[in-house]
Amino acid sequence: MKHRSTKKLIQKLMAASVAAVSTAAFAPFTANADCLGQNSFDNGIILPWTVFANNPAEQEFEVKDGSFNITIINPGGKKRGGESRWDLGIRHRNLHIEQGHKYKVHWELEASAEGELHTHIAGNDDNGEGVWQNNSSSWNQGWDNVKIEKGENSFDSEFTATKTIEVASWEFHYGGEGSYQAQDCFPEGTVLKFDNLTLECEDCGEEYKDANSTPCLWDPSNEMGIITPRSDVRVNQIGYYTLLDKKATYATSKEITEPVSFTVKKNGEPVFTGKGTPIGYDEAAGDYCQILDFSTVTDPGTYTIEVDDKDNVYTNPITGEVYNKYISHEFRIGNDVYKGILTDAMNYYYQSRSDEDITEDKITSFNPKDDKSKLAHAAQHKSYTAYIQSQWIRAYGNEFDGDKRNSIDAAGGWYTGSDNTKNVIVGANSVWLLQNMYEMEKSKGDASEEALREARYELEWMFKMIVDPENDPVWGKDCANFVYHQVGDHKRISFEGKTYIYDEDYMPTHIVRPPTYAATFNMIACAAQAARLWEGIDDEFAHECLQHAEDSWKAVMAYKEKWDVSNGRYKADPQFAPEGSYVGTGLYDDDCVKDEAYWAACELFATTGAEEYYNELKDYKNENHGSGHGKAFDIDMPENIYGFTFSAFNNSETTTLGTLSLYLSDKIPAKDKKTIEKNITSAADEFIAAENNSDNGMGLPYKLHESHDVISMPGPLMPDGYEPASNAFVTNNAMIMAYAYDASNFNSKYLNGMTQAMDYIFGRNGLGISYVTGYGSYHSNNPSHRFWIYELDSSFPMAPSGIMVSGPCSGLQDDYVKSIGMKPGKVPAQKCYADSVASWSTNDLAPDWQASFAWNISFVESALNTPGPLPPITTTSTSTSTTTTTSTTSAVPPVTTSTQEIVPTKKGDTNCDDTVELADAILIMQSLANPNKYGVGGSDAHALTEQGRANADVDKSVKGLTSGDALRIQEYLLHLADSLD
Repeated sequence: MKHRSTKKLIQKLMAASVAAVSTAAFAPFTANADCLGQNSFDNGIILPWTVFANNPAEQEFEVKDGSFNITIINPGGKKRGGESRWDLGIRHRNLHIEQGHKYKVHWELEASAEGELHTHIAGNDDNGEGVWQNNSSSWNQGWDNVKIEKGENSFDSEFTATKTIEVASWEFHYGGEGSYQAQDCFPEGTVLKFDNLTLECEDCGEEYKDANSTPCLWDPSNEMGIITPRSDVRVNQIGYYTLLDKKATYATSKEITEPVSFTVKKNGEPVFTGKGTPIGYDEAAGDYCQILDFSTVTDPGTYTIEVDDKDNVYTNPITGEVYNKYISHEFRIGNDVYKGILTDAMNYYYQSRSDEDITEDKITSFNPKDDKSKLAHAAQHKSYTAYIQSQWIRAYGNEFDGDKRNSIDAAGGWYTGSDNTKNVIVGANSVWLLQNMYEMEKSKGDASEEALREARYELEWMFKMIVDPENDPVWGKDCANFVYHQVGDHKRISFEGKTYIYDEDYMPTHIVRPPTYAATFNMIACAAQAARLWEGIDDEFAHECLQHAEDSWKAVMAYKEKWDVSNGRYKADPQFAPEGSYVGTGLYDDDCVKDEAYWAACELFATTGAEEYYNELKDYKNENHGSGHGKAFDIDMPENIYGFTFSAFNNSETTTLGTLSLYLSDKIPAKDKKTIEKNITSAADEFIAAENNSDNGMGLPYKLHESHDVISMPGPLMPDGYEPASNAFVTNNAMIMAYAYDASNFNSKYLNGMTQAMDYIFGRNGLGISYVTGYGSYHSNNPSHRFWIYELDSSFPMAPSGIMVSGPCSGLQDDYVKSIGMKPGKVPAQKCYADSVASWSTNDLAPDWQASFAWNISFVESALNTPGPLPPITTTSTSTSTTTTTSTTSAVPPVTTSTQEIVPTKKGDTNCDDTVELADAILIMQSLANPNKYGVGGSDAHALTEQGRANADVDKSVKGLTSGDALRIQEYLLHLADSLD
């Protein structure tokens, strides 16, 4: 039986109508008169209470029958390799305590065994002194733990705050014996049921007003990372390019069988009306969907879409905000809709450098709602001594108990995730993507060296990870010139371990994991790639890169009989990395490195043209991949024992990377180039088919992960749904469509497919959120990071703009998303997301995912680069009929090579393929923007010809090619012009 005050009971009844958890919004109850964001757990949600456990302590938690239930699996403590009672606990963050204010505290606990615990309210950095502990009115009188009887326990106390704490936490500690704790707080297996926890400030009244007048009360507008879609009209919140397709989705929890009517409005005025195309229920999105196509709207400007469903109005139960969900977020149409994003995206790399002071003058990306100067900071680790480990160890003690006999200086590089590791696999994928971005741009005649410079920073760190036989007695003899897999902390540190104090407070030891085949091939590939790109810019560095690549190639090829297997195991051969969860961090294991060897050989051949490398790559075949695409010159679609992954590449599947580099190479034989082009377009066709599938309401090039039913597979499998870093799979697949656009002589279906993938990233998805910080009306704010933790402590900075987060993950591994009430396999894939620093399984960031995102933005901007704005098409009615206003631009004077005028063979057929399509308009724009590459006589194989120029000159208002000719072709394709004559 629960005992509640009348006031609390009334509040609960008032909240009952909004307390239910749904897949559309996970809404915790908020008591207006309380300092806490959650009191009774009646709605099945724990937040903002969270659990914590320090290695090796372990606990399980759930909300059941209206209480927050903890089961102690391993209490930790010194004798088990931990520290003390604080190895296990729960906490409520983001409280405010005001000096002189009087508080009342109440909490209840039902325990399955007697024991004791410690509880306190203090700041995150109070060094052991807060304002209340263990039910005593004075901090100094509360040193004794609270005794807990078996069964029900209830406690009340009062205190007056002796100081102001801007960011405080209420915590309960119930771990093992150790410092200040003579025995375990509770035996293993004890179940603790917390309920009816309240913290009331008598000075702040009973209703939250604002942070100044009621500073101690919980702000009811704090959504705690829970995503509530603001609109059911899902659009790319950044915008759409004038020349490309434009689609949105109307997503509703109830089916609308008839096509909905919708109106596109520019600056509030109707310009187009259309009908939706119902597709039924989208399992991944968790909604019934209708596709809204408004591709004929091309006039640059700011727009919204309004669906004729005005009853679709929703009140946010957390904030009280009212959303007209039949109206979309604002978006733009134009030729520069992604302007500024690439600059912000690339600044992520500078701000992620681990051994440099980050100075304000070099920070170009920041959240405009925050002080930019807060992002500047001293280097986290100017020096980084890491101890070489002679074997793979699953878990070390809280105090490091591994090998400290030999070490390397591993300073430099980016941290590759929220756990502060520096991983060669992630680093190499990032470096390759950035360098490939540069190489692709260079092939088009316009390349920025910024990507190359950022890649070099990481590559130079990777060179420090090469095994030096003179300084490594552990691995130097057998693995000279191999590459260590990663460096990092010997234990995982919680997010309360602030970036610039946790080294001192938590005392992690930096360790070097053993060298692996995978890391070695990864470094070889990137170094060989870098060698050809730096040639002519910094020849000395180019030579160093090639030397490292060739030395390590010789070293690893000496062990080919050991690594050229389909199922390597680290216990038999430690140069295979174990599965990541084995050691509690993202290792990026790889039990088959044939694809890495192929990738490395491709890069070496593309740089040197040496027959040795061609002979190695041409016969590559990976039997592990059930897709049949794990072979030379192909685009891989991996499949393994864990299930089907609908992706062309990832950290451990690298066939595609080698093939793409061969595509750009001038050394590959013509017959192989043809094979590669065919395989690229075939893979892109598969992604486009997925986008256009009848059950794909959001039009993304990705599918639900399908787990195989593996007999006797230990432990839980990943549930069917979206994999970790699902957003990166989307952008990786978009890259293949971009390559297909290039390989197909600019077939516009591939560019449309690629940009449609980006629509998903920017808001056309199951939650209607842009997964890029700072971009879109409703976007991610709190990626998992050690320094950008404003969510936890406002003295730290908000995350910069332009960062793509990892996105929905059906596994829901972190405790934060579980605290919302999400359960693996029970939530639609696209709704498995929380915008919180603590949600590392759905809201993480990494340099390779960021590089994939930046690559796509770079390509779109390059492909659609124009010398000026296109003349507008102005729509003046609410029907599909339009009127067009065309402005006149100065023409490029016609140049001919003979005195005889060339007669058009087919009006509008710029590329002379006997078809008039969007590619013809785009070739005109490319020839104007980059005539040396795409103009008549240009260096590109698909450059404009004399005949093509004659065909393209369709704008009768001016002689010679202008952007008006491209516009005229576009109008024709949109059926706004009857002919091009």
